[in-house]
Amino acid sequence: MITIKNISKSFSSKKILNNISFNIKKGQSVAIIGQSGVGKSVLLKHFNGLLLPDKGEIKINNQILNKLSFSELQQIRKKMSMVFQFGALFDSLSIHDNILIALDHLTNLSKEDKINRITESLSEVNLENIENLYPDDLSGGMKKRVGIARAIAIQPEYILYDEPTTGLDPITTDKMLNLMRKVRRNKKLTSIVVTHEMKIVNEFSNQVIMLNDGKIIFNGTPEELNSSKDKYIKYFILGKNIN
Repeated sequence: MITIKNISKSFSSKKILNNISFNIKKGQSVAIIGQSGVGKSVLLKHFNGLLLPDKGEIKINNQILNKLSFSELQQIRKKMSMVFQFGALFDSLSIHDNILIALDHLTNLSKEDKINRITESLSEVNLENIENLYPDDLSGGMKKRVGIARAIAIQPEYILYDEPTTGLDPITTDKMLNLMRKVRRNKKLTSIVVTHEMKIVNEFSNQVIMLNDGKIIFNGTPEELNSSKDKYIKYFILGKNIN
């Protein structure tokens, strides 16, 4: 369970998030949508403490995130993985070592168990036998799948996706969506995805949060979003102004 209560966040004099509140139940698949620059990725980074609010509370599993010590925060991070927009892989490290970094920092597994976990997570994203390759050897879609493999390797409760289909063609986008559904189903994860892709909103999420001007202007199901009479929401969904 995640509870966001009256959080605000500013950078310099610009207010990015303005007194927003919502809940995410365990097992939900939540899409955070809105125009570029409205604070979607900023909000996402609050869930794992990469950013902390100026005001308000973030409660995860009944712990207030912004009141935890660093060591307590690390315990929360062991339950929460993030898939970054472009994979965020280290070019100088093999695929094996890119995943091993997460396991070294966030688990107490033995060396043998870590090797097994790397193999299992790559198999889960349909990338067998690539442990010794490097990021430059992979396509953009494969890099994103390795990012997911690294995220699930620690066996989290929550997985955060930051624009997982950016830069992908429609076929690869569909494959990525199927992979996200597979991971959610097999791992029973609570999933939170920042996206502009309405296909993900409609086919992956069961809760949609829409931001505009630092505030939540919609919080409901994809069906409720699509049936909204709000002109701005219709403009966003359809990509054209409806007078």
